[in-house]
Amino acid sequence: MPKREIKKYTDANREAWNEATLKHQQARAKKNNNLKEKFSQKGFSTLDKYETAKLKEIDLAGKKVAQVCCNNGQETLSLVNLGAESAVGFDISDEAIKEARELAKISGLNCEFVRTDIYDIGAEYYDSFDLIYITIGAMGWMPDLNKYFKVVSKMLRAGGHLMIYEHHSFCDLLARDGEDEFDPDDPLKIVHSYFRTEPWVGNDGIDYIGGTKYESKTSYDFTHTTSNIINSIINNGIILKEFTEYSHDISTEFAEHENEGKIPLSYILIGVKD
Repeated sequence: MPKREIKKYTDANREAWNEATLKHQQARAKKNNNLKEKFSQKGFSTLDKYETAKLKEIDLAGKKVAQVCCNNGQETLSLVNLGAESAVGFDISDEAIKEARELAKISGLNCEFVRTDIYDIGAEYYDSFDLIYITIGAMGWMPDLNKYFKVVSKMLRAGGHLMIYEHHSFCDLLARDGEDEFDPDDPLKIVHSYFRTEPWVGNDGIDYIGGTKYESKTSYDFTHTTSNIINSIINNGIILKEFTEYSHDISTEFAEHENEGKIPLSYILIGVKD
């Protein structure tokens, strides 16, 4: 995808996420979910048992790690509380990075936060990290995965790990509750194409914390097939070591399917740079 077209999408998403971040802060305040208070406590982590176990297998002790698309930094900070020597979080949203820096100051953890388009991460961060961490939702905002993982690969040191914890691509076939196509009598009905390439255009907000709908600035997100994700990783010199699928939901959209155990809802991918 041409750089100009990529920029059209990422610049719009920057504005949409600046708007959404303020909504998320309001929602957390209403729910009394005070991240500043929590990160003032030693060792606090927002990471669940599945990713925590994988990170312990990788062993973060003494390692320099980074998170691309870090949002407000809570997961980046958690990586340091799990033993990493230092961490850098990168995100396109000015408001998210502002909040992340506030949390870092309160926590006293060795974390740096950088406001940038991921595609624009510079050479000063190349060959710098022992682990790159990518979590749910990040890749959906990336219009070109091959170029995205090219940046990720450049940031990794030889022998460094890539870890992705993401909702499963199969979920993109289903309608979310609230969509016109959603059928409460058949919530597993396949309604979307697995091979969709055009972006989803959003104007009703990205408030997955509070669940509110609002007339928002235009955002663009993308669905990616599992093969596109894996091939984009392999094509950029990262060797696939593990791909584990789970029946638990890590989004806020498919929890009703967990008890059924019929479909993959999430996965963890581990890779190592050659």
